[in-house]
Amino acid sequence: MNKVSISSDIVRRLAIVAIGLAIALGVGPLSLFGEYFSFLIVSIGTYMIAVLALTMLAGLSGIWSMGHAAFMAIGAYSLAGLAGFSVPIEGIIAAGMIISAIVGFALGLCAGRFSLLYFGLLTLALSLTATEIITSWRSVTGGIDGVSVPPIYSLLAGRDLSITDGPVLTITLATLVYLAVDWVSASSLGRRWLAVKSQRMASMAIGVVPHRENALTMAISGALASVAGVCAAVSVGYLEPTTFSLHSGIYLIVATVVGGAGSYLGALVGSAFLVLVPELARGNPDISPFIFGAATILMLLFLRRGIVPTLTALCRRLFRRTASARLTKPAPAETAIGNMSNIDPLLTRATAPLTVSHLSVSFGGVKALSDVSLTLQPGKALGLIGPNGAGKTTLLNVLSGYVKATDAEEISLGDVDLGKLDPWDRIKLGLGRSFQHAELFGELTVREIFRVAATQNRHRGADEKHSELHAGTIADRVLAALELEHLARAYPAELSFGTRKIVDIGRLLCAGASVVILDEPFSGLDAGETLELRRVLDEMRKGGVSILIIDHVIAEVFRIVDEIVVLDFGKVLMTGTPQAVAANENVRAAYFGDLGAPAMEAV
Repeated sequence: MNKVSISSDIVRRLAIVAIGLAIALGVGPLSLFGEYFSFLIVSIGTYMIAVLALTMLAGLSGIWSMGHAAFMAIGAYSLAGLAGFSVPIEGIIAAGMIISAIVGFALGLCAGRFSLLYFGLLTLALSLTATEIITSWRSVTGGIDGVSVPPIYSLLAGRDLSITDGPVLTITLATLVYLAVDWVSASSLGRRWLAVKSQRMASMAIGVVPHRENALTMAISGALASVAGVCAAVSVGYLEPTTFSLHSGIYLIVATVVGGAGSYLGALVGSAFLVLVPELARGNPDISPFIFGAATILMLLFLRRGIVPTLTALCRRLFRRTASARLTKPAPAETAIGNMSNIDPLLTRATAPLTVSHLSVSFGGVKALSDVSLTLQPGKALGLIGPNGAGKTTLLNVLSGYVKATDAEEISLGDVDLGKLDPWDRIKLGLGRSFQHAELFGELTVREIFRVAATQNRHRGADEKHSELHAGTIADRVLAALELEHLARAYPAELSFGTRKIVDIGRLLCAGASVVILDEPFSGLDAGETLELRRVLDEMRKGGVSILIIDHVIAEVFRIVDEIVVLDFGKVLMTGTPQAVAANENVRAAYFGDLGAPAMEAV
């Protein structure tokens, strides 16, 4: 993270602390707000904690939960139960967070295995189960009658806490939770979660384990939500099942959507909406639900992204022209990569061959690949060509781990059997891949994309020269070598198609791949972008990186590779040098049909 961003993070977090401290003093020692307004502030603060947990989950991982009221219940009833055993509130908060984290982690493991609908039903089941436990476990929860919260001792305060301490405790914990989610979102953890959310397959290619990240997100979100339950228990002094029902869980989702999913300031706005709109209709309890419902519908109709993101987008439009000027890519002659020597220290030299022997893949009754064999020697470039439907993409996906071979004698990198490895484990061996449409992480800037890849590289410690460098340093060096520094803060949607391809290659370099599989890297590029990419690949070859390239722009493939493998109808039609392949009549006929001879003459 650069100096400017570090400075802005510190200023923002100091401001959060200052505002939280001011509100805590106002509702506590100074008693500036009065009993009624203090109650409203505490209610907003309590909901804010739970909504922060939910908006972090939705914003960073794309997971929505209807069961967060259950995590609140874990925190609240842990307080009610453990306080009777003289456990201090600090220990109770920790216990509730640990229990919630375990439950959340178990649920999160299912997030990648279910569709959004079915995961939503799973969290619905969690909420209903929690309600059933609360109403049935009378010795602890008091059942449907509820339970009073006993006196709670605090180590920090040095005394028992009462209801009057609820406001200060709630604001203090809300401030700490706000700081926690703000830190997570700006950390490598948050960037990994956004990578999985944006492009699950591409994240696996650089070593991120999606289901593990989903489980971790859910665990942290659940743990933070349990803190809201503690605040509710202390502030109210009495617990009843309706406080943590499915109805409450749905309200949390409403607050998240109204404020803006992923916006932490939006969590405050959404929580205020949740508390204040019904309060405005307090004198008419019969119509209060209708007013709340109507207000929610109007918000969703006219502010679909939520209040805070919509207003933020309006402000950004005022500066769009300036931003566009900053992100405009210079002419190709000015951006042609001429300083690739900066990347040499970061390149990882291949030391082992990539071998495929007698590989076959079937989908039902369709045979996509049949008895395919090829070898990519260390530091060499191998081209894989063939007409559409020849099986090239299937072979690529087998090597990447996304498709299992039906039968194979050998699929290995050196002495390691790739067939036994998950997709995210292959980058540990140095095997990486690009994607036909780049598949960049849409909610991360170019520099952040590079940092995610470089962090995975640094964590695996595959190469000493990489492990000695900070992820930010690796990202900056790759940005400089590819002359993408002026686009470091740009998002993928702001980049041209060709530039996205270059960024995709840069992501591989940051990940430390020594054997790279390139899926149609030249398709859709203009002349300047083609020249840039060609020079990048030439430098990678000089640095000892092995390259397997699949592309229909065969003129570029023939310029780069040492050997060509031609596929046709899932079988190897020919293997040979570019010159031999270009001269082969069978290849001409299979690849170009009647246009074979003149087309190959142009190569």
